[in-house]
Amino acid sequence: MGATLVAIVAVIAGGVALYRSDLFSITAIEVEGVTELTAEEVVATAALPEGSTLLRLPRGEMEVRLASHPWIAAAHISRRFPDGLVIHVDERVAAALVDTGEAAFWLVDSDSLALGQRTPDATETVPVIRDLAEFDPVAGERSESEALANALRVLEGLSDEMLARLRAISAPSVDLTTLMTSDDIEVLVGSAEDIEKKDAVALRIMEEQQDAVVHINVRTVDRPTWRGLDTGQ
Repeated sequence: MGATLVAIVAVIAGGVALYRSDLFSITAIEVEGVTELTAEEVVATAALPEGSTLLRLPRGEMEVRLASHPWIAAAHISRRFPDGLVIHVDERVAAALVDTGEAAFWLVDSDSLALGQRTPDATETVPVIRDLAEFDPVAGERSESEALANALRVLEGLSDEMLARLRAISAPSVDLTTLMTSDDIEVLVGSAEDIEKKDAVALRIMEEQQDAVVHINVRTVDRPTWRGLDTGQ
């Protein structure tokens, strides 16, 4: 019995000594899943405490810090023995670029969460939303703008054909939400309700009227109207 107790104590003491030692010191950190962020930004946000080892690793605290970053939806840290960490992040996806009238625009995701600022020439892969009356962005926070939320729902419902023609969305209000096409046609859609049907009707009018149309109103989708430079209907 005494020998067993001594063995148990020895194992515990060895485990404590191993935990407190510098064995399994972290010398390499790999970052996965980044596109907008750099590996250096992710490592800095994770803030690995000095003196940490693979055994003394505050993984939960680091993952919480990572998830607080505006661009990071989720993060997971795993150990890679004998000396490495792997940080995998799921980045948020930008849905639109909001023109605030300043040199730098604001990227937002589909939930109206402000991700950060970008110059227009640095981000050409997402649509532009402009003319928002109430938009006070803070990185990492969701905007309460109803017009922005509606414009984002409109974007989600547009066809690939309409998206290919889209230059910007003007959204001073929900009711006045308007698509601006690259060929200078305004499509007043209003609410995102029935946006797929509104999209199809607007495209049909564009096809039928060719270069004659400059403004299409599908806000009441069952009674669409259009006008051209010289002819209106």
